[in-house]
Amino acid sequence: MQSRLQKNAKITLSILFILIGIGFLTYNYFGMKKSNLFSEKNMKLVEQQIVLPEEVRTIDEDDEPTITEPVEDAAGYIGYLSVPDVNIKRGFTNLDSPNNTLSKNILLVTGSTMPDVDKGNLILAGHNGHSKVSFFNDLYKLEDGAHAYVTYNGKIYNYVLKNRYDVPKVGTVNIQRNVDVTTLTLITCHRTSNSLQVVFIFELESINIAQ
Repeated sequence: MQSRLQKNAKITLSILFILIGIGFLTYNYFGMKKSNLFSEKNMKLVEQQIVLPEEVRTIDEDDEPTITEPVEDAAGYIGYLSVPDVNIKRGFTNLDSPNNTLSKNILLVTGSTMPDVDKGNLILAGHNGHSKVSFFNDLYKLEDGAHAYVTYNGKIYNYVLKNRYDVPKVGTVNIQRNVDVTTLTLITCHRTSNSLQVVFIFELESINIAQ
């Protein structure tokens, strides 16, 4: 009788430990999922391109940027990207333009916001490699603190590189950024892996008026 009670007690304790373990794992899983929901944003890729005026004038701190409709220039671009450290200077078109394609220009990503949107995220992607459209081939050379400039609607947005990370090449990208800061995200293929892409996160530092 006592042996049976001891056996039943052991079974009960085993079941209890299993339930506690399942509960702990479930708590950790949903805790991580909740954290990821707040720290990551899924974006599907589309396509686009980018240039920087030589002279700029710093605007007054009280002069808040206004959100305006994009205006195309003679080449059909609505803005320009410049990354001086790696000699990138390209223009980019509207999202719905037939020239907004990786085969012609830098990729503008669906879900992007323009630089004049406070706490928004302009997302551009480009080819890596040695073709004539491999505009992002040298991005890997950038060091933290490097500057990227986006010229848009008469203003130059000065961004600083804060982070980079690899993601699987699966058609979507998890954008990991500070949602309280206006950002620029650049995406390109990994130099040594066909299954990876590299994401570069820049944060807005200042706004200047294009001359």
